[in-house]
Amino acid sequence: MPIGQLIHDLRTLKQWTQARLAEELAVSAGDPSGAPGRDAVKRWETGKVIPGKHWIEHLSRVLGVTTGQLEAEATLDRVNRRAFLGLSGLAVTYGALASEMAASIAGRDPVPLARVQTTHGADIITASLTDKASTANLRQWMQDGDVPILRVNAAGILAKLFGQGHADQVARVLTHDEEVRHLYLTAVTSRVCAVDWTAAGRIASQPTAYAPRADFLAARFAREALNPRDSGARWCSSVMLRELSPMIGRSPA
Repeated sequence: MPIGQLIHDLRTLKQWTQARLAEELAVSAGDPSGAPGRDAVKRWETGKVIPGKHWIEHLSRVLGVTTGQLEAEATLDRVNRRAFLGLSGLAVTYGALASEMAASIAGRDPVPLARVQTTHGADIITASLTDKASTANLRQWMQDGDVPILRVNAAGILAKLFGQGHADQVARVLTHDEEVRHLYLTAVTSRVCAVDWTAAGRIASQPTAYAPRADFLAARFAREALNPRDSGARWCSSVMLRELSPMIGRSPA
């Protein structure tokens, strides 16, 4: 999701105007005169300008989000600005790792996928390198893998294959495999809602405990529910929207 949209959503969550955010940033930067100004905030939010490292650090401080999340969104935006197309842009960051994983999948070696949960970007590139035989290996691991990490990683790659032909199988696993469901929900929540892994796990486990942030969370999941590249993210976002729906519109004014 573009960094401008993230800044807008986090600002709205605090019920700040663009001018108020500019004021908070000025104070954070030790410049009460008003830098960067409302116009700069507007340009960030509309995507005309991507904030630099200096302002990302202050945005992180005043909006209560990690610099890592903001930097990741800014990096992807810069990749797009350089006219890289989808996969080629992601390959700059994830190519080597994805190639290693794709080779292990083709060789029926599940060990690399059983070590640590992979990222959204790495899954997309790995999916682009996956052939028919490798897809069969991933289906087997998604359903019968010895450890949850292996099963969720296999599901994550299958969910991002071109054509989304495995969406129904991924949805069945997410429905019936509680451990995979929690890991996938946590990953989607962390990425989409700009929170760390621990907080994402809590939100995924008990969304009703986050009523004051329900509107913000629902807005983020509503956009992700239309993600054409990830059937698993669509499924998880729909589930979270269902859980949050009774609280939407009831956030304190």
